[in-house]
Amino acid sequence: MSTPFPNLTSGSVPLSRIREDARKSLVEALDSVRGKKVLILDRKVSGFLGLIAEVPLLKEHGVDRLLYLSEEPLQGIEVRSVVYLVRSRIENAQLIAQQILRTNKLGTKLEYSVFFMPRRTMVCEKVFQEEGIFADVTLAEYPLDFIPFDSDILSLELDTAYKELVLDGDTSSLYYTARGLMQLQGLYGTIGQVKGKGPHALAVKNLLTLMRKEMGTKAPRTGGGQIDTLVLVDRTVDPLTPLCTQLTYEGLVDETLHIKNGVVQLGAEGQKQQKFALNSADKVYQELRDLSFAAVGPKLSERAKTLQTDYKGSKGPERSLAELKDFAAQLKSLPNITRHINLAEAINRAISRQNFRDRVTVEQSLLDGHSIDGCCETIETLMYQNEDLMTVLRLLCILSHTQGGVPRKHWDVLRREVLHTYGHEHVLTLAALQDAGLLKLQQGGRPTFPVVKKAFRLLLDNVNDTDPTDIAYTYAGYAPLSIRLVEHALRSGSGEGSNKDSAMDEALKAIPGATFDVLQTVDEHGLPVEQAASAVRGLGARDKKRRVVLVMFIGGVTFAEIGALRFLSTRPEVRSDFIVATTKLNNGTSMLETFLEDVVTEAMLSKQPGSVLT
Repeated sequence: MSTPFPNLTSGSVPLSRIREDARKSLVEALDSVRGKKVLILDRKVSGFLGLIAEVPLLKEHGVDRLLYLSEEPLQGIEVRSVVYLVRSRIENAQLIAQQILRTNKLGTKLEYSVFFMPRRTMVCEKVFQEEGIFADVTLAEYPLDFIPFDSDILSLELDTAYKELVLDGDTSSLYYTARGLMQLQGLYGTIGQVKGKGPHALAVKNLLTLMRKEMGTKAPRTGGGQIDTLVLVDRTVDPLTPLCTQLTYEGLVDETLHIKNGVVQLGAEGQKQQKFALNSADKVYQELRDLSFAAVGPKLSERAKTLQTDYKGSKGPERSLAELKDFAAQLKSLPNITRHINLAEAINRAISRQNFRDRVTVEQSLLDGHSIDGCCETIETLMYQNEDLMTVLRLLCILSHTQGGVPRKHWDVLRREVLHTYGHEHVLTLAALQDAGLLKLQQGGRPTFPVVKKAFRLLLDNVNDTDPTDIAYTYAGYAPLSIRLVEHALRSGSGEGSNKDSAMDEALKAIPGATFDVLQTVDEHGLPVEQAASAVRGLGARDKKRRVVLVMFIGGVTFAEIGALRFLSTRPEVRSDFIVATTKLNNGTSMLETFLEDVVTEAMLSKQPGSVLT
């Protein structure tokens, strides 16, 4: 498996300090349990833990074996100490309890330590008390907050954060977000300005203010910080963008092959899958990742031809040693070029399917607001053809969002067809999407999307894929509202406003949640305070230096949105370098999958060929 760590020192802010802190905390946790030990991980943790520490490091600190969490008893263990490193979920606590109880029945005497992440919770402790194992375990926490995925990407990897916020009313992810942002400010200095839009963005801003005040004079220093501005993007303000199909190279790799913890698997059906790391350590990938997929083929062809030309030239006697050395360095990229040709071919096979084309056509029509009846008929046809459920649900949610709800004449037909095609257990899935506000019946009245679409120029015609001038290329003519909001936030108060910005300000009122722009500063006693940016004269007329902007997505972000921000950083009028932070790297499918109840997931698995449940 090719899994090079990304170079975390090459960005506008060196994120390597975050990984170093996480490694140090992990080592301290392992060393707190003396001697050799078995380390048991839940599967989600095992994925992103590889971005923090390699297996040799774990072995250096006493890890004799690595196991996945299950309820099966531990047998054949040659050491006395067992360390669990798991997320603080009820289901994980239940699995640990069952495993310990079953192991104890075998008469095996082991010493158990449980490290919950990102923090120890009372609900997990209660599970241990109810199961009667509380006295058998030593409890602690591994406070892992942001995980660096690349030189400009940080993620909390809270995969259910969006669903918990909009459906369950669980706001713990907001606390973790604020705590992670405080950690960043502890490392890189206080972020001078905080902007945002939406109820959850406002809640995080308020938590930051509270945490700074609780620290008093020990709060991170103000002035001279390495990050100038924090923009909080609330996913509930723009749930539409992740539902749409990403059309950048990296976005399509994720849509078709699924990027998990910075790794993708590739291989022909029936053959062993090869795993490849996708990050900025791969210079070919760094060049291709944010391009429209239409531009990737020509770029790879250009790279291959350049190598071919240089190879022919390298045979000439007139080549100097320095030139030959440069050519040899280029040859090192050949395996990467071959790999990305294979990836591009796999993507091309997926997007050449008629169903994929129909899906994108429906998306475009719904965004345009045209042929709604025809779109509903196509969605029905996709269901008849047994298209993937998540694809259908994404289209239904796009229909609902863009039209202010599903038209009444299609509502019952579409819902009934979902249940007939995919199983009646999905009545729970549809109910969850309705309760979350992602799927609803059109009730009349004017939908807000057309107003927002016009004011923020969300749809553009004649987008140039190979030489784009606007972020709309990332979704084939649709500009993500989330990124338009970032653009607007960076212009507002800068003295660069226009009539268009006035129209956007009006459209913002149609979007739920408060809009805010504050400064994090201190009072005359050196105590942390918050001040409205509008109260500071001349703030927008400050020097025109290039700034570092941290964009925090609360509820998840797609790779295409990240690509749009990287594109913005190349525009001379923006004068900003972006760092992207998020609760989770996701797409529409992974976002909606969190709404499936456990009973639905089990029913779906039971229908798969070869399932142990069939």
